[in-house]
Amino acid sequence: MSKNKIASLLSALAALFIIAAIIIVSSVGSVNPISKDESLTISHGWTCSWVDSDDTITISLPGTVADGYAGRTLHLTNTLPVRFFDRPSLMIRTSEQRAAVHLNGIPIYEFVPGDPQRAPGSMYHFISLPSGYEGGRLDIFLSSPLNQFSGVANEVRIGSITAHILYILKQGSIGLFLAVVAIMLGFIMLAFYLSMYFSGSRHPSILYLALFVILSGCWMCSESRALELFIRNPMLIMCIAFMSQYLAPIPLLSFVIDTYRPKYSHWLKRFQYIFAAHFFASSILYMLGRIEFYDTAILYHSLLACSIVILVLTAFTEMRRSNKSVRLFFLGCILLSISICADILRYYFRTLPWVVKPVIYQYGLFIFMIATVAALAHNTFITREEKIGHDILMSLAFTDTLTGFKNRRSFDERIAAINERLDAYSSVHMVILDINGLKNVNDTFGHREGDQLIVQGARLIKETLGQLGEIFRIGGDEFVVLSTNIEPYFIQVELDTLNKKISAFNESAPTFELSIAYGLASFIKDHDKDLHDVFERADKSMYICKENQKGLHQANNKNKLY
Repeated sequence: MSKNKIASLLSALAALFIIAAIIIVSSVGSVNPISKDESLTISHGWTCSWVDSDDTITISLPGTVADGYAGRTLHLTNTLPVRFFDRPSLMIRTSEQRAAVHLNGIPIYEFVPGDPQRAPGSMYHFISLPSGYEGGRLDIFLSSPLNQFSGVANEVRIGSITAHILYILKQGSIGLFLAVVAIMLGFIMLAFYLSMYFSGSRHPSILYLALFVILSGCWMCSESRALELFIRNPMLIMCIAFMSQYLAPIPLLSFVIDTYRPKYSHWLKRFQYIFAAHFFASSILYMLGRIEFYDTAILYHSLLACSIVILVLTAFTEMRRSNKSVRLFFLGCILLSISICADILRYYFRTLPWVVKPVIYQYGLFIFMIATVAALAHNTFITREEKIGHDILMSLAFTDTLTGFKNRRSFDERIAAINERLDAYSSVHMVILDINGLKNVNDTFGHREGDQLIVQGARLIKETLGQLGEIFRIGGDEFVVLSTNIEPYFIQVELDTLNKKISAFNESAPTFELSIAYGLASFIKDHDKDLHDVFERADKSMYICKENQKGLHQANNKNKLY
């Protein structure tokens, strides 16, 4: 499959994914698969207290209780509703917390991570309720090894497990779907890069963009609560979230630098190294158990904010001085930067920043991807037009328009190139050919017939000698065939074939008779300095042949035109 066909196929797949995303996202909001009778959120009437304090408060869930710190246990109490559910279960969600659940004073569930000192991740818990649960007292105990999660109380629901799962999917399916679409688009771009790489065309900017989209998709995927239904390892999800988030800026900055080479590239390169150092330091310290990823989040966000300032400044600078495609891309960068800043603000300043997952970045990323693809498409179109124009100019500069052979300029460059490495060739041969009688044909029949004489002579030369090497038209009626690494015997065989084809042509030629003189010479290492010496010998041999042909025709007293 050709490179163009592969590119078309991958582009079609990308378009199908985008169309599917639009259709599904637009339809999800209208779907309500959950009956109100199948599940119920227990939001109000919760009594909360710290186990080491006698003070109690009443809150609604989800909510946050003040004065929490690492290791402090929060006690939540409420009465279960008097309502029958088929195969009832309790659904609670912990945010980096240990949990214990009691019903009427009897323990019915406990979640304790392997290492109580480490952040256990966030996850949903489904707890089967025994018969007679209606109206029972429910006690939930929550504690976290991290200060910022102590006191966080998420929603509690009662109903069937199926209803719980549908509820979670309804809440997080859009985010998960968009994340999966982003990952798939990233892998399509990666496959496109690999296809171009193995076909000999290297475009690292496509690789950088693919890696950024894949990493961003992984981060969005890990932020979707719906993923917790499929991956029941909360620590793995947490590691994916932080590591993909910490790595994502590096390929994005690489893409900007490699593709557009903006004014402040040196600052962007420095931030690449800083982000890489931050990622490796955070990962190593986390694996050694010295820190949690959450401890390095504020440093990452500070670096991110500084890099955004440089990126936005770069964007405004490039948009003022660049073409439409560059302006479109950097406009996408500005919108992406705004979405990142909005998520950072939500992370620190919105109520319950640890519970309510931000989604603004998802939309900012897709706007950025659309702007980037549009910019690259526009830039590719412009580049292709410029390349076509360049190829036309190069063709005119190095190709003879009448015969399609390479011209004198191309011949001189080829000779110079071979002269630089003559030892690399086992043999080099040169055949100089001259079409006899061109002036007489022009004077007698006109230049149109003279052009036909050249065209027909060139056709016969190509049919016979074209397979032996390169053909050049170096003058009005003069041609050169340059052959390397073959035996001169094969050239002589084809010259004999050329003579036969000329005779056959003359038998049916309606206007003029074709005659071609030629001279053959080969490079002799101990005799010739370079190919210019070979050219001189071949040229002399051609003129001898020309004189012989002329004398032969005169001796036979034939009135043919030369």
